[in-house]
Amino acid sequence: MTIDDRYIEALLTHLQQRPGTAAARTLDVRVGPFWVAVQTSIGTGVASTLAGEARPNDSFPVADAGRLHELTPLALAELARSSSTPEAAIGLAAVNALVGVPEAGLGELNAEAAIRARGSNRAVAVIGHFPFVDRLRPVCRELWVFEHDPNRQAGDLGPDQVPELLPRAEVVAITASTLVNHTLAEILAAVSPEAFMLMVGPSTPLCETMFRFGFDLLCGSLVVDPESVLRQASQGAVTRQIHGVRKVTMVRAGGGNP
Repeated sequence: MTIDDRYIEALLTHLQQRPGTAAARTLDVRVGPFWVAVQTSIGTGVASTLAGEARPNDSFPVADAGRLHELTPLALAELARSSSTPEAAIGLAAVNALVGVPEAGLGELNAEAAIRARGSNRAVAVIGHFPFVDRLRPVCRELWVFEHDPNRQAGDLGPDQVPELLPRAEVVAITASTLVNHTLAEILAAVSPEAFMLMVGPSTPLCETMFRFGFDLLCGSLVVDPESVLRQASQGAVTRQIHGVRKVTMVRAGGGNP
C-alpha cells in the first residue's frame, strides 16, 4: 500500500529531474534493526527504520527483501511512499543517497546548538525524543517534547496534545522520521506560520525542496565513510554508535543565521 504524501512526492520529483539519477547504480543496501543505509554510485544515505512503528505491507514488512540490491536507486527511492515503515525508511535512505548535496555552503552547527541559540527564553517544541532535550530545558521558557511512539519516555507528550500546544511554540524542531511514518502533514498543520522551524536527524534530506514547506534549517548528516556506516547499520548500531558521518546544517536562502 502506498501513501499520498506531498513531501515525499516533492522529493521524488526533485530526484527525477536531477541530472544523473536515472543512470545511478545501487551498490549496497543494509537494513538493520534501527538504521537503513543505501549506497549508490552518487552517494550513501541513511534513515531510521522506526522498527517500533512497523506497519507491514500486506504480510511482509519489506516486500522485496533479498533482492533490494537489484533495484535501481530511483526504484528504491519510490519505496518512501510505502505505508510499511521499514520500506519507507529504505526509500528515504535512497533519497538521501541521491540528493547529491554539495559540501560547499553547508554549516557545521549541530541541532542542539541551533535549537539552543534560537530557543533561549522561548517556547520550544521538539517532535521526537532526542538525547539532548533535557539539556535544553534550562534555557527554554517552555519545552514540549512530542513522541509518536506509544513507548514514549516519562514527560513526553503524545500526538493528541499537538493541536493544543504546538501552535504556541516559537521554535519547532521536527524529527526527519516524520517522513518515514508519514506524520509530517498533521504536524505542520499545527505549527504557527511565525515559528522558526528545523528538521533534525541523520534521516534529514539535505535538499532545498524541504524549504518550500516552511523549514528554515535542515540539520542532517553526510556519510563520509560508507563502508563503516553500512557495517554499523547492519550490525544493529543506534544513532550514537553510527560513525563515519559528518553532522551538517543547511540554511534556507535569506533565512539568516541559525
